[in-house]
Amino acid sequence: MPLIQVNGVDIHYHMQGKGTPIVFLHPPCIGSRVFTYMRNDLSQDHKTVLFDFRGHGRSGSSHAPITIPLLAEDVRQLMDRLDISKAYLCCYSMSSVVALQALLSYPDRFLGGIFLGGTAELTGWKSRAKLKAGVWAGKMRAREIISIPLAWVNADNRETFHRIRGETRSGDIENWRQYMESGLAYSAVNRLKDIHQPMLLLCGQKDKEFKGYMKVLQNGLANFSSAYIPGLKHTLPIDGAEPIGDLVRGWLNAQKRQREDFQPAAMREERQQVAFTALPSDQQDLDAQEPYYH
Repeated sequence: MPLIQVNGVDIHYHMQGKGTPIVFLHPPCIGSRVFTYMRNDLSQDHKTVLFDFRGHGRSGSSHAPITIPLLAEDVRQLMDRLDISKAYLCCYSMSSVVALQALLSYPDRFLGGIFLGGTAELTGWKSRAKLKAGVWAGKMRAREIISIPLAWVNADNRETFHRIRGETRSGDIENWRQYMESGLAYSAVNRLKDIHQPMLLLCGQKDKEFKGYMKVLQNGLANFSSAYIPGLKHTLPIDGAEPIGDLVRGWLNAQKRQREDFQPAAMREERQQVAFTALPSDQQDLDAQEPYYH
């Protein structure tokens, strides 16, 4: 993963694949490696962008205090540097507040959002208690108290555990604390109505706390699809990468078809003629059977 100067900080990023861009946003303390399985899958037919927020993973430390608006600005400027005009955001857990801030601040830059256990505001006692414990550990400079549990929860094997733990060891613990504190104070609940891009909301069937957060998103957003992933709790990027990849791919294809349907009639007719002559009959039948996400 190379480094690129973004908004005054060296940002560690990885770009892979071709097609519609998907930019992945990670929660506090842990880095972008948590999306490795999803990147490997979705980069087969999309452009995937993984990067570590300032002060996380192998990105440089932030001299300015980390806030949710600052991280959203970093996302926009990273896209500028990578010459990406528009993209989908894929966020996990508390990074959903960064995604919401980016969607609200720069609506013309984002095609939509994919939320994996997302929230518009952290109100549950359990998630707030965990973050407050992380803030306390950050003040005490107790890196291992944060890194070991995070790596353990988000790892499906020994190698993943060591890789994620190594990534957390590389970050700036003071910046972690700032990210957590800013997330605890953030709320986009009253502004969800201002987000008009399509959203895909996914939650583990056994994730009781984030099911409540998902209902808030469903009640506030105007344009969304949602699904619960059977048998899973909160760690969707690791434990649910395969079924989630299929859901995301189907939903993105549906959004692409909807955008194309809004093209002028002449352009739409030309596109349909090209698609018809380019596909063999058996492929057309397969396309006709694709599930439609709305």
